[in-house]
Amino acid sequence: MNVFELMKKLGILNFIVVQVELETFDKLTVWTKNQFTNQENYFVSDHRPVEHFFPDKLHNLNGYQFTLYGEWDYPYLIPLDDQIYGVVPMFVNMIIRKRCNGTTIFTTDVKFSDITDSKYNSLDLRLSFAHTIFFREQSGVYLVCPVRTKRDFLQPLLKPFSMGIWVVLGVLFVTCRVLQFLFPRTYRYDLVGITFFGGGGTEYEHPFKFRIVTFTLILLLFFLSEAYNTKLISLMTFTKFFKQPETLKEFVDSDYRILASTYAAKTYSDVGDKFLSLPETRREEWRLGSRKHEIYCSPVYQAIVLPADALSLKDYAVPLYVIPEPIAVDRSVLQFHQNSPFYELFQIYFDRFNDAGLWINLVNHLVHVLGKVSSDQQIDEQFHEVIFYFDDLTCIWLLVIAGWLVSGITFVGEVIWWKIHTKLRVGNAFPIFSLKIL
Repeated sequence: MNVFELMKKLGILNFIVVQVELETFDKLTVWTKNQFTNQENYFVSDHRPVEHFFPDKLHNLNGYQFTLYGEWDYPYLIPLDDQIYGVVPMFVNMIIRKRCNGTTIFTTDVKFSDITDSKYNSLDLRLSFAHTIFFREQSGVYLVCPVRTKRDFLQPLLKPFSMGIWVVLGVLFVTCRVLQFLFPRTYRYDLVGITFFGGGGTEYEHPFKFRIVTFTLILLLFFLSEAYNTKLISLMTFTKFFKQPETLKEFVDSDYRILASTYAAKTYSDVGDKFLSLPETRREEWRLGSRKHEIYCSPVYQAIVLPADALSLKDYAVPLYVIPEPIAVDRSVLQFHQNSPFYELFQIYFDRFNDAGLWINLVNHLVHVLGKVSSDQQIDEQFHEVIFYFDDLTCIWLLVIAGWLVSGITFVGEVIWWKIHTKLRVGNAFPIFSLKIL
C-alpha cells in the first residue's frame, strides 16, 4: 500500500509527501494528490506561504457520487415517487452539485446505511470523535388534541345575571312598588308591568311625573335588555372562538386525556398524569376505532405534526389542533463517517446557512408549500363556506324550552290556585244562600 492509498483509506484529504534525500537538504520535493481527480501537485519546499501545499481538493469532485441515507422526516427528508426531497437533500445538492461538481444519491434503504458518506437522524456513537452536525432548531414530540367546540349552555341560561345585575333589578322592582304605594293617584298603573313587561294603561296622557319616571325606568331596562341580547348572541357563536390549551400548564389544568403507550407516562413526565392506563387505552381504541383521536389527545413526532398541521387535520369529524409546546425535545443530526473528508466542508456551510437565515427559510418554505391551496380551490371554498349552523341555536332552544317549562308550571299553578280559590268561595257562600231561601 502506497502513501496515497493509506491517506485515502484514513480519510485524510490534506497531506503532503516529502521525499528526503540524504545528500542535500537545501530543496526538497513536496507533492500531494487529489483522490477525486487523481491529479498530482508538486512543489518546492521553499515555496511560501505554507497553505500553498494544501490546495482545495473538494472544489472539483469530478463527478464523485456523494451518498446520503435517512428515513422519512418532514420537512427534512421526504421520499416521494422514487425521488427524495426535503431540506437536507436540497442542502447537500447545493454543496456537492453546485459548488463541488459532484453527484448525489439519496437512499432510505437501511442496508446501505453503513456504506453511505453521511446519515440523517441515524446517530452512531463512537469512542473517537464523531463527525456530527446538530441542527439548531428543535424537534420533538407534540400533542395533537381534538378541538372542544361544545359548551354548557344550560348553566348560563338558568343563571343569566351576576349579583350586581340582580341588585339593580331588585332596586327597580322596589322603587316601582314604593312609588305606587306613596303616590297612588299619580302612578295609577302598574309600574312593574310597564317597566319589565311593557304593560300599562290605555290612556294617552299621563301625569308629567309618571312619564318622567317611566321613561327613566324603561331607558335603563332598554340598555339592560340590549346588553343581555348581545351576550346571548355572543353565546350562540362562542363555539367558533373557543380557547384551547396553548401550553403544557394549561393542558395539565384541562380535562384532556392522552392515549397511552408502553412507558409513555414515564417518558413524558410533565404530562404523565394525563395518560390513560394501557388497559383503558386498548378498551377505548376497540370501542372508538379511528374516532379515538376525536376524543383523546395523542403524542406525535414533529415530522407528522408539521404536515398534519399544514393540512389543518381535515380528515376528522372533529377538528384537531397541535399544542405548540412540545412534551419532549430533541435535535436532528447529520452525521458523517469517522474518516469522511466532507465533515468540515458541510460544517462550514451549515453555519453560514444558519447565520444568514437560509436554513430556516428552507424549512419554513417547505412547511408552507404543503399547506398552500390553489387560488381556484380557495375561491370554491369561499362559496361553499357555511357561517351559521343548527348547533348555533342550541342556547335558543334551551331558552325556549326553559321558558315554556316555567310558563307551563306557572300556568298549571295558577289554574290549580284558581280552582282551589273558587271552590273555597263557593263553599263559604252556600250556607248564606240557603238561609235567604228559607
